[in-house]
Amino acid sequence: MRKNKVFTPPLKWDNSIYTIDGVVPLNLFLGGTIDNGESVDWQKAIIEELNEHDTVHPIMIYNPRRDEWDESASGDELDKQIQWELYHLERADLIVMNILPTSKSPISLLELGLYARQHKLIVFCNPKFYRFNNVKQVCKMYDVPLHETNDILVIRKTILDYANKDVKYDYGSKI
Repeated sequence: MRKNKVFTPPLKWDNSIYTIDGVVPLNLFLGGTIDNGESVDWQKAIIEELNEHDTVHPIMIYNPRRDEWDESASGDELDKQIQWELYHLERADLIVMNILPTSKSPISLLELGLYARQHKLIVFCNPKFYRFNNVKQVCKMYDVPLHETNDILVIRKTILDYANKDVKYDYGSKI
């Protein structure tokens, strides 16, 4: 079984020149609810699920959640986190945005706006989210796939479908 790679802040990687076992990977950014580490670690669950499946393309996973994060971080530390996220969002082939219903997720909403026109975003958002209608209308306006669920198995299947497409992924590619 091919092993996917996971990068978390502060590690950066130039995915334009990287292969896994000689195959260009699908570069996946796991965006969405983190709530300063207080929300359920859905990213960990997705990574575990993805590692149990072989795919045509291995997956380079960019996970912005840190094991240790000081929610009062400011200055250089906060700047480094933001820069890490922007760097990998730009280089992702696929951005999965999972917005949990109990969160405010202001950064996720910002990132939804930034990447809605890029044709590399898929949104998972429960209708119970307090700004669901805003999310729904942005997705509709810019033809962003919206799944009205946060179910890990649905997210996993969606990612696996993309990782199994017979396409060549490279820096800046669009899905």
